[in-house]
Amino acid sequence: MSTEQISMFEDDNDAAELPAAKFKTFSISLSRTVAAPAEKIFDRWLIPTFVGNWMFGSHIGNEKVIDLQNEVRPGGSYSYHITRNGKEFLQDGEYLKIDRPKRLSFTWREAAKQNAHKSRISLSLDTQDGKTKLRLSMQIDQTLELYADEIKKQWSERLKVLAAQVSK
Repeated sequence: MSTEQISMFEDDNDAAELPAAKFKTFSISLSRTVAAPAEKIFDRWLIPTFVGNWMFGSHIGNEKVIDLQNEVRPGGSYSYHITRNGKEFLQDGEYLKIDRPKRLSFTWREAAKQNAHKSRISLSLDTQDGKTKLRLSMQIDQTLELYADEIKKQWSERLKVLAAQVSK
């Protein structure tokens, strides 16, 4: 698999570590091999300046970051205040597990989608031969299933931009 290739995968042990959801979910899993150390990639997920550069912006849609807040610790929370196509929305959640630089699990809610439940996202990073295999597993509130293709496309684009930034 090339460094820039995205692949889907079935088996994800990180998803099994997440607490059982009290609502119905569907899953999306992505993986990407990145030419950068796991520590550099992991930090890009937690430092607001970096998050704002790859997670949000014109590559996702007509987005602009208004404010990013982050309390990095298990049980800590984050909130990302964004405008997309002229409308304000809030991404927020809570960190469930932080094991730098190997694993990160957190809840995710996008208020713009009007979902009542937080989805769960799990990231695992495995480094070999100077490259890192990034695996992203999402357990998403079933009420958002109509947005599945959009969610997959957005996260694929986010990972592409992240890979480009950390590979420099």
